[in-house]
Amino acid sequence: MNGGYNCKKEYKTVVMPFWKRFGYKPNEMWFQIYCDREKKIDPRYMPDDLYYGELVPYFSNTQFRRFAEDKCYHDVWFSDLKRPVTVCKNIAGVFYDGQNNIIDKKQAVDLCIGRDYEMIIKPSIDSGEGRLISFYNPKKDKPCKLKNIIDDLEANFIVQDVLKQHTVLERMNPTSLNTIRVVSFLFEGEVHILSTILRIGAENARVDNIGAGGFACPIHENGKLFEEGVNRKAEWVKENARGIKFAEVTIPSLGKVIEIIKRKHKIMAHFKIIGWDFSVDQEENPVFIEYNLCPGQNQITCGPTFGDLTEKVLEEYFIKRTLRRAQN
Repeated sequence: MNGGYNCKKEYKTVVMPFWKRFGYKPNEMWFQIYCDREKKIDPRYMPDDLYYGELVPYFSNTQFRRFAEDKCYHDVWFSDLKRPVTVCKNIAGVFYDGQNNIIDKKQAVDLCIGRDYEMIIKPSIDSGEGRLISFYNPKKDKPCKLKNIIDDLEANFIVQDVLKQHTVLERMNPTSLNTIRVVSFLFEGEVHILSTILRIGAENARVDNIGAGGFACPIHENGKLFEEGVNRKAEWVKENARGIKFAEVTIPSLGKVIEIIKRKHKIMAHFKIIGWDFSVDQEENPVFIEYNLCPGQNQITCGPTFGDLTEKVLEEYFIKRTLRRAQN
């Protein structure tokens, strides 16, 4: 970023007065980073150390996080949502089929080998950035590949059919499942949508995250992508690696995705900040993929994390502390 945005003067005259009322002094580097795109100062940008170190633990019960995020329990927490088909899974060393019947390891392997579809195998907890994700196609791969994957993971993983995504998403990059990431915030009795982006995989990549060379592009409320998306180098570009112009793409069923998120987040008060990942199938149905209870801020793509709520959020954390007993 070549040093980011030069904001030394504005840091003193705009940023510091904004934060002084809360008794907090943010590091200047966060504004060098986050104000670089528009080349103008906005004191509402949230420092990463404050967000991850204090705000997320305040608004969400981190002690419950690993259990609540376990992908093997998505059919329990979100039984009414369309999800990729589960072939089998492993919870703490115990194998289950897709209907939650206990099976043994051989039966789990047989279920996968007998499928007609390619499958994705991924850790059910402590996953992210495409870590330890594998694919198995019974029509092309030998059974020993599957056995080796399962042996390496040992426990806590899930095997699902690879989802056939909507043609609009597939066109962006056919080798990865390209997902809609929505960050929502349960605050003062209402679910607020903080940011909405499309995550697109790099050419020939199987995962959609930016760290693997992909792109992130903000989405307007009407489903249209912004004119520019960002890559892993924080470079703003108007098209992806396939030459598809972001501004010419409209994401199907975005309204349905948002409606689901607002409805579901209301019942999850232990976690007031959630990053949701959805895709859309070929029939334009929203498909829930997973959720993250310590999501990224999306500030580079979408501006200040809490937007117009920023002062209220800071007032709640630094002054009111109405949630101080929420995790007792």
